[in-house]
Amino acid sequence: MTSFEFSVVLRGYDPAAVDALLAPAAAALTTTDGRARAGAAAALRRANLPVVLRGFDRAQVDGAIARLVVQLEDAPGSEPDRDVPGGLSFAGAPAEFGTALRGYDPAAVDRLVQQVNRALMSGSATARAETAAAVREASFPVTFRGYARNQVDLFLQQAARELA
Repeated sequence: MTSFEFSVVLRGYDPAAVDALLAPAAAALTTTDGRARAGAAAALRRANLPVVLRGFDRAQVDGAIARLVVQLEDAPGSEPDRDVPGGLSFAGAPAEFGTALRGYDPAAVDRLVQQVNRALMSGSATARAETAAAVREASFPVTFRGYARNQVDLFLQQAARELA
């Protein structure tokens, strides 16, 4: 079963509603029944999650929903297509980070994301292990108008799990 970890922010999606939406979709990933998978993907697409004072980061939840929809629509057991124009992709969805006044250096993050993509697409256990180590040891300089740090950190956690 897929587990999700989201940051809690001042104005985010209601955690109970997010959990209620994602649990059945994650369970549908384990089935080969095409109708169940299509129904779960449709439920994710039409979701209208309520925003509360302290809830899950909306960008993180939206990204997880997009990845789940792609995974549910892929044939069971097939590897999702990770080749996205621009070179930034992960788990079938583009790796898009918001910008922050003081965030991670975009060039450094982009280089690591491309390394993750190459390792995932190569199928080489050695490349995956080396990249997993690079992800765990990643440290980015903070710049003016860089990538949102919490989004990059979440991506790195998910990348480390995928590479393991």
